[in-house]
Amino acid sequence: MSGSLLAELIAADEARYQALYRLDIASLERMLADDYLHVHANGKIDDKAAFLASIQAARYRFVDARRTEQQLRIAGAAVLLCGKTRTTLDIGGETKVMANAFVTLWLPLEARWKLQYWQATPLPQG
Repeated sequence: MSGSLLAELIAADEARYQALYRLDIASLERMLADDYLHVHANGKIDDKAAFLASIQAARYRFVDARRTEQQLRIAGAAVLLCGKTRTTLDIGGETKVMANAFVTLWLPLEARWKLQYWQATPLPQG
């Protein structure tokens, strides 16, 4: 497995987070595959349109996301990027910090990496 591929995917994921921090819907639109699915840590599932609408409405704002233990798994043309994240959100003026494991599925589409799937799983407290 290529270290440069890991660096490339981490850079694509960081660009996505930067767009989330800025509420940059146009950039997110380009970064997400048309059939994108976002599975929240609470089990709620959003398609691309619902996810982008929730970001645009600023129902919750991403403040920070520290990712660790990131690993790649190659599956044909698709690449899984997984790891752990400690995400700080602003939800209606209240700060919430979540610790999750995550799995993302990236595909090479339109000459760039696009995110097709995100799933968060809460990590045990303590």
